Amino acid sequence: MSYKGAIFDLDGTVLDSMGLWSNLCRNFLKKHGIDQNLDIDKKLEVLSIRSALKYICELYPQLDISLETAWRETMDEVAEFYREKVQLRPGIMAIMQKLAAENIPAGIVTATEGELVKLALKKVGLQDHFAAGFLSCADLHTSKKHPDVFLMMAEKLQASPSEIIVFEDALYASLTAKNAGFSLAAVCDPSEKNPEDLQKIADWYCRSWEDFPLQVLTK
Repeated sequence: MSYKGAIFDLDGTVLDSMGLWSNLCRNFLKKHGIDQNLDIDKKLEVLSIRSALKYICELYPQLDISLETAWRETMDEVAEFYREKVQLRPGIMAIMQKLAAENIPAGIVTATEGELVKLALKKVGLQDHFAAGFLSCADLHTSKKHPDVFLMMAEKLQASPSEIIVFEDALYASLTAKNAGFSLAAVCDPSEKNPEDLQKIADWYCRSWEDFPLQVLTK
């Protein structure tokens, strides 16, 4: 079919950045003297930075640190990573170039704060590749557990869900997009704990974006 728009997740999909996110709260706890191997990843994976830190501070009152202090400390670390170190996932630039060649507009739907999105896109040189801009769940106080943010981006792309392909790496967000009627291209990321389930629901599942069949985007 001929797509009229594309929606990209950012971290783990466009950016090779999930290593940072997977260890962010654990590193914060270790820095403040708490080194416990608790399984908190599932709880934190759908939260914004601020919400994750709020959860951590409530879970460990012995930290004796205000949420605002924790927020500033963590944001400085993340901002440095996005400004200086973050890289694209292999194969993603070829997809962006194909979309441009086919005049298919793209936008980003991400859990990440907007200011960090801007830093990251500037670092990897993609700040002009997303005609529909981006929507930040953190800034909008929502989550990709709900379809609203995908539907908002569909409106910006001036297309219906059935005319849009979503690029994702997380099962929970992929399920939301599929249930809302979008096509789904999914990529494997080590941070996803249920890759087999992600593969089952994806229209196209890739170990790397280098494996994505670009002809899917050809009109």
